[in-house]
Amino acid sequence: MNNNTMTHSAECLRKAVPLMVKYNIAVTPSNYALWYTYVSGNHLKLNEKLNAALKEFGTCPPALSRELFEEFLSDKDLELYDEITSTISELVSHFRHDVDLTLDETKDFSAILNECNQDLDKMQQSGATSSDILGLVTKLSEESKAMQNSAEKFQDKLSTAYQEISRLQDELAHSQQAATTDALTGLLNRGSFDTDIQLLCESNHSKLRLFLTFVDIDHFKLFNDNFGHKKGDKVLAAVADRLLKNANQLNTPYRFGGEEFCILSQAENMDVASKYAEKIRHDIEKIIVKDSKSGKNLHNITASFGVAEYFKETPDTFVEKADAALYKAKENGRNRVEIH
Repeated sequence: MNNNTMTHSAECLRKAVPLMVKYNIAVTPSNYALWYTYVSGNHLKLNEKLNAALKEFGTCPPALSRELFEEFLSDKDLELYDEITSTISELVSHFRHDVDLTLDETKDFSAILNECNQDLDKMQQSGATSSDILGLVTKLSEESKAMQNSAEKFQDKLSTAYQEISRLQDELAHSQQAATTDALTGLLNRGSFDTDIQLLCESNHSKLRLFLTFVDIDHFKLFNDNFGHKKGDKVLAAVADRLLKNANQLNTPYRFGGEEFCILSQAENMDVASKYAEKIRHDIEKIIVKDSKSGKNLHNITASFGVAEYFKETPDTFVEKADAALYKAKENGRNRVEIH
């Protein structure tokens, strides 16, 4: 990587991270690549869409971030990011070594000046030293001490920056290894949900309201007992398919665990969010499990829904509200949408 590229990369790094913090964007490899590209100005269409999202929502919703990455970037952009951070870290390491050498040289210079100052003191006492020369050398000695203090402070700052870059590299390496999707259903997994709900709850910029919907397949345990886990897995995949078909930039589905799913939504009001849940409920209601040999209908699938709106509480409390709405749907006969 040449010096011009290195300088440009460092500048983009300096600009991208504060923007991600400002708009509550999770620091992941794909998000960093997205915002690095944004500040570099290499994709005008990407910048237009990101600017539109910031204007409308005050942030970039996780689902839209993934969509923009898939549309404009690729795995090569992640490799570029790794190269950039690795090069910057290496550059800082070499620079830190140079500073250590400079500091040692400064200390040596200061020691020499101190010795000269002591000799001049003796000469002054004997009346053989010019006060003008003594004043000049004393001044040089004081300057060297100031230089030493400055170099020591700079070394401390550089050490902190180096540690931060190393920490960021470790976090990014870990996040690259961690799976974000559920293998059976293809939905984002519980880990992704925990990250996204924390991010959205902390964001104070969105102009839309935040909603959480829990989806639970009715009598799923009984279905598994009667028809087996293979059939159960097919039902889970079929329900996930309905959720994915209804997903968009403002509605992101996840597999929460077992037969339970959830959706993080940004909408104008509860009416919009509950109608969205009702549409999915109706789509799931169309799922029919058939016997693979006879083609006979074995079972109709339904699901219960609980919708809650976020009101500046903790993510855990937000989840509890949606879960309470889901419990209410089950109590009231299942295959229905209830709100909190």
